[in-house]
Amino acid sequence: MYASQSLHTPLDQLFSFYRKQVVTCLKPLVLEYYPDLFTQRQDEYRKMMELSAKMTVVGHACAEIAGFPYDARRQMIGSLFGGCCFLADSFIDDFGLDVANSYIDRMDDLLTKGWFEIQTDREKLFYVIIGRLFAERDVLDPLLRQAILLLFQAQKRDVAFRSDPESIRSRPRREQLRILRESARNRSGHAILVLTGFLVPAIPLHYVSMIFLAGSLIMHIDDHGDCYSDLHYHRVTYLNQVADPERTLRRIFQGHIARLRQGLPEGSGRDLLIAFLSKYFATRLKKHRLQKTHRELAWAVYD
Repeated sequence: MYASQSLHTPLDQLFSFYRKQVVTCLKPLVLEYYPDLFTQRQDEYRKMMELSAKMTVVGHACAEIAGFPYDARRQMIGSLFGGCCFLADSFIDDFGLDVANSYIDRMDDLLTKGWFEIQTDREKLFYVIIGRLFAERDVLDPLLRQAILLLFQAQKRDVAFRSDPESIRSRPRREQLRILRESARNRSGHAILVLTGFLVPAIPLHYVSMIFLAGSLIMHIDDHGDCYSDLHYHRVTYLNQVADPERTLRRIFQGHIARLRQGLPEGSGRDLLIAFLSKYFATRLKKHRLQKTHRELAWAVYD
């Protein structure tokens, strides 16, 4: 379903609230540092706002799971993180291998030197957002630092495989699928741990693996929803390579949700996370089916 303002459930009401919050947080930065995103690339701008609203909802759930209230400052961090994720993903996915490899080189500079040479307004906006995120937390905190570096390594590995697809194709089929599944798991699993690390000063260690699991499920759901776009741009993912992707995704979804119910503490945080994942799963199944017959919907903005 396209992004809407339906208020049928508490989750819909929360989304409606956070959609307004992320616009308040991110639109002034877009207009100041990358105005073309708003004036000339409205589809991208709207997708950025929608992704940021999703990350704000996920952040709400993770903060409560870790035992902390989701106050205004944490909501702002969730919005900034969503904007950061959108721009980072665009560098990796949307502008070809040269831009993807340039992003990896620049992130390497940022993480080793603390800065990189800005060449475009898109990079400027990314740097401003990530700078504001880094200002909100001690990025030398062991868990947050580890999550950031592991996320970067997952991105780097993903881009390396795209740059040299034969390095995967030359392997046995079972190993190819294992690599693709791990790549999806790690890129999104570490991302949600980075988000949680920015939001709270400490995460109970026995919940870390569960939060990582939820993140990995988000990526598998995403990949199924983006299947036809990925195939059009020759992007290979685990779910566009298996024989029956919907059946495979349902099995992954049901198994992960069962583990989250058992492994996370009872409470509003767990309930919100599972409600979000369930809604995301349903909407991406619909997106996949719509785009199978209507390829022009590939850039539509979905709930």
